[in-house]
Order: sequence, then structure tokens, then C-alpha cells
Amino acid sequence: MEYWALGTHGDPLGTLRDLIKQIWLEADLDGMVVTTSEGGKARALPRYLSDAELIDEIDPFIPLMELNIAKLIPGFLAQYPGAKIAAVFRPCEMRALTEMTKHISLKLDDLLTISVDCLGTLPADEYQWRLERLEKSHPTHADNPSMAYDGLAREALAFTRQGGIIPYRYRSACQVCNSPAAIQADINLHILGLPVRQYMLLSINDPDLADKFHLENLGVGLADNVLVVQHERIVSKMSERHARTMERVNEGLGSLLPADVDAVIQQLESCGKCQVCLDVCPICSVDRPYRNADGHYDRAAVMRWLVSCAGCGMCEQSCPSHLPTSVLFAHIRQQLAQEWEYVPGRSINEPLPLM
Repeated sequence: MEYWALGTHGDPLGTLRDLIKQIWLEADLDGMVVTTSEGGKARALPRYLSDAELIDEIDPFIPLMELNIAKLIPGFLAQYPGAKIAAVFRPCEMRALTEMTKHISLKLDDLLTISVDCLGTLPADEYQWRLERLEKSHPTHADNPSMAYDGLAREALAFTRQGGIIPYRYRSACQVCNSPAAIQADINLHILGLPVRQYMLLSINDPDLADKFHLENLGVGLADNVLVVQHERIVSKMSERHARTMERVNEGLGSLLPADVDAVIQQLESCGKCQVCLDVCPICSVDRPYRNADGHYDRAAVMRWLVSCAGCGMCEQSCPSHLPTSVLFAHIRQQLAQEWEYVPGRSINEPLPLM
């Protein structure tokens, strides 16, 4: 895979917005699904934009995730049939979309996918506290909330070379994420391990797209190998750190972790009628585990769900009982990955092992 270097001139967020706007115009898009900040509180919501000028409102670096965008893609494709649409994903959202296509016949021919490396996201209350703190330290931000949102994104970007500075404060799903790097989208933007006030990296799975989007107009050129090595080294270190975190969780929780899929099913059934974790899961939005006539969940259906788990953590974030479902499901996902030699989101052409 070839990497291109994108000069940021001290403004990585602005450079990213300019890049996405350039892609929109060159691809002659009809719309784009993105994450935007809304209101004066902690909000990071998916939104469909039909005007390229609104790109200045997006913030893929915002350290907050309220909903997995992949869950909405089938609806947008159905709502705008034949339209040329793009979507900007976090890596876990891209993994979810990849897995969703294996559960249903979801055609992505008219969807341009863009993914951005992820440093991690904060729980909503932690994000809100940091937002308020930033507004107090910069009074002008209180009158213009978007400046505060940008400020939090820029604060996170200050530590891209280290792969983040406060990983223990991130959501548990982010702490055990098996792949924080953008790799599977049509266009992947890389910030991990890089001096983002100088450069970011692009990798494009279809070389023809580089010519199509006239990236040279944004000062894009083939990347120096030093930058590529820096990026890959930090991604590797982050993956190792997350793996060690998962090992500590396994050791700490011990017998509290589900031993197998049947134990997960038992836990789901003990929750009674609550199915919030299923409601928010992007995989369940296209292939929801169901109960048999005897009232028990179908084992094969639950296994299809768990083997495709993208690790986004929306289930835990929404659980009214505050169960640590991110690590519970990650534990089972590891078992299934070893058994079936299958990694969710690794390739859109890799068949689901349990269909």
C-alpha cells in the first residue's frame, strides 16, 4: 500500500476539512454522512450533509462517540437511492460496516468510505467536564461552543505522536480496541505516531482515486518512509497496550467473565425484556439474534452476532444496568477469533464463518 503525505501547516483539523471538501467536489457527491457537534452539551451525532460548505462543521477527531454511524448507512442508502454518498468513519465503525455487508445484501457501490485513525473516545460525563473546563479557561468559547469542540479535538491531536496521553480515561471499549488505525476504507487518514501540525498520511486502496481527486492541489505527495515507520510503530504499540489491558481485565475479572457463548446467552436472558444492547448494535440492526419458541436465544444467531462484533462499545454505553459488556463481548470475541481464525472487519471479501 502506498502512503501520501499531507502537509497541515499547523492546522490538522482545518486541513482535514479542506481534504474532505476537495473529495466531495471532485467526486461530485450528493451528500455525506459525518459526525458533527451540536448544542452546548456533550454531543457528537451523525448527520447527513447535502452541502459541501457544511464540511466546516464536522469533527472526526472529537473524543466522543454516541452512536455507531455504520448502523445508519443502510437507511441512508435506502432513503437516497442512486445518490453518490460518502461517509466518514472511525475504525470500529468501518469494521462494523464491513461485517454488516456479510449479514445482509448491502450494496456499497455508491458509497465512498473515508476512515480516520482514532485516539480513543471519552465517556460522555468526562467529555462534558472537559468541555466545561475549556469554556471556563477560554471565556470566548462560552459564546461560541464550536470553538470549544474544536479545542477538545485539537487537545487530543496534541498527543498523536504518543498514541494518546490519557488512555485510562477513555471508554473501556477504546482501551481494549484491537485496531485503532484506519485501514479498510476507500480513503484512510492517518494521524497516529505523526507530527500532525506538520503532516498527516493518506492511504488509498484504489490508486486511481488519487488521480481522480486531484490530491496534488492540496500539496499531497508520496510520503517519506520515516513517517510511515513512525505511524506503524505507534499503531503496533497501541495494539500491544490494548492487548495488555485486556489481559489484565481477564485476570482481574476471572470467573466473572463468560466462559463461552452459552454463558453470554444466559446473561442476555437474565436481563429479562431489556434488549438495549441489541437495539444500539450495528450488527444487530441487520441480523438481530432472536428467541426460539421456548423463549431462549438461538445459539447460532448469537454466535453470528458475537463473531462480527466490531468492538465499538455502544452496548456498554447504553446498558441501563452498567454491565461491562465491552470486555465481556471482547473476551468471547477472542475465543471465537481463535476458533474460527476470523477477525471482524479485516476484509470485506472474507466470508462470515457462521452463515
